[in-house]
Amino acid sequence: MRNYDRINALPPKGIEGKSAHIIGGGIAGLAAAAFLVTDAHMPPGNVTVYETLSVLGGSMDAAGDAAHGYTCRGERELEAWMECLWYLCAKAPSLQTPGLTILDETHQANIREPIYSRYRLMEKQGCLYDYTGPLMSRHDGKKMMELLLTPEEAIELKTVTDWFSPEFTTSVFWLCWSTMLAFRDYHSLIEVKRYVARFLMTIGGLTHLRGILHTEYNEFDSIIKPIHVWLKSLGVQFRVGASITDISLRDADGETIVTGLTIDDAKGRQLIALTRNDLVFFTNGSLTQNATMGDTTTAAIFDRSTSNRGCFTLWERLAAHDRKFGNPAAFISDIDKSNWMTFFPTITADPTFFEFMEKKTGSKAGTGGAVTIVDSSWKIGFVLYGKYFPNQPANVNVFWAYGQCSEAVGDFIKKPMRECTGAEMFAELLYHCGLEAKIDSILEHTKVSTSMMPYITSQFMPRRINDRPKVIPEGCVNLAFIGQFVELPGDVVFTVETSVRTAMMAVWGLTGLEKPMIPMYEPIYDLRVIMESMRATLAIEEISLSTLPAIAMSSPSLGQLVEFLNGLPPPTP
Repeated sequence: MRNYDRINALPPKGIEGKSAHIIGGGIAGLAAAAFLVTDAHMPPGNVTVYETLSVLGGSMDAAGDAAHGYTCRGERELEAWMECLWYLCAKAPSLQTPGLTILDETHQANIREPIYSRYRLMEKQGCLYDYTGPLMSRHDGKKMMELLLTPEEAIELKTVTDWFSPEFTTSVFWLCWSTMLAFRDYHSLIEVKRYVARFLMTIGGLTHLRGILHTEYNEFDSIIKPIHVWLKSLGVQFRVGASITDISLRDADGETIVTGLTIDDAKGRQLIALTRNDLVFFTNGSLTQNATMGDTTTAAIFDRSTSNRGCFTLWERLAAHDRKFGNPAAFISDIDKSNWMTFFPTITADPTFFEFMEKKTGSKAGTGGAVTIVDSSWKIGFVLYGKYFPNQPANVNVFWAYGQCSEAVGDFIKKPMRECTGAEMFAELLYHCGLEAKIDSILEHTKVSTSMMPYITSQFMPRRINDRPKVIPEGCVNLAFIGQFVELPGDVVFTVETSVRTAMMAVWGLTGLEKPMIPMYEPIYDLRVIMESMRATLAIEEISLSTLPAIAMSSPSLGQLVEFLNGLPPPTP
């Protein structure tokens, strides 16, 4: 973004007479509130955030203490080009580091403890998996190049296996990339195309997680909580324990106007009448909808209920009203393909596991990033943390792990993952790490929280382009969609950046704010990034015509271009 575009825009006409009703208190809702107040100049008291749960943050949660065990359902891999996220984080002060913003604190944390993996893939009970050589075959490299040049309209409803060879899903690229992002081979080819294009700059460092960033502590304490405290101090209103169960609409003269909201809370049901000056920002899906928790001795329940799926149910009602509001059925109709499970151990006064893994991987906890167990039937991945909670004692270690295949029977625990307790999940992991003999002694010092999330990868399900609504659907005067189930051309879902960018677009659009939109980083147009990713994919130092996958024609000018490209410096991380 040019500094020339970093302006304080004039207040939109009549903004002081408008109000905002934000449905969902996750990062998208919080971002919308922040942009309304600080960019669009809406009076803070005119902004209300409604959240069904008793705590804000949505999927970005973390809680607990050392005595009872910590909980955290998710883990996020951030990167420096999440421009809208860092724009937001530059506004809010850190709670833990006085005098710094969230962005300042995060930047310092990554200077002090950068992530660099030396043990990205593991197999055979603790052995390093050999991931030297090409990231994928020449055939699949050619197919990847073709995919990036193929219009999305031509690959609607297609999956990974519809495009690539059967060997692709055992390639180093897929083993690293799919487990880093939680893709399965039956997921949407459109999303694969977008992810590769959007994060092409990470492929050169894929096997080492070069360029991945982390917050000072967990994302709830480092991002959600400080933004919430800051917005409250400005005067933004929050109603927790309040569910929006219906959005009333009026269609007339080509316009769609929200005329009311139905709210259920502890006081009962009430209707709020709205006019065209009352703006509604709707988070129309949640990755953790119907999530359930388990613990050390109790398995989490797989909630298959469809009678009340919160924001999804509300989205279904809107979609039934008009197709411009999308097609939620494309995403939420097959939870056997959109679920996975996480577990979060809290280990007290027993450093055995952490010391063992730090020695094996050569990385201190908090700096090695994710490790994927290649031969795990559950497809387990895990991340060791340093001090992950502000109140975490020095003798307590915590880490996050997940299994992509909850239906699979374990290799050590002969049960499907979804039927296992927290202790059984941790035992399976310890077995794969080579600590089978230490399982009982380590478990004696451990409490484990678990979570089953039926819709965690629902946004990746095969789809048509118009199955997601636009941020501001055609004709909508005072309604915008935000979050992970919104169509954002060129950008991807399942990132914090998506939630924040959709909130920014919604606020700019509904208020008429005359301020340039922060552009999305597009590494696919950076020749330096293209060359680095091709060298990594083919495992070669220099590109030549003979090493390129199936170039249709060669000529002296093409050879000169290749020579020029080889001379380009590597991109700055």
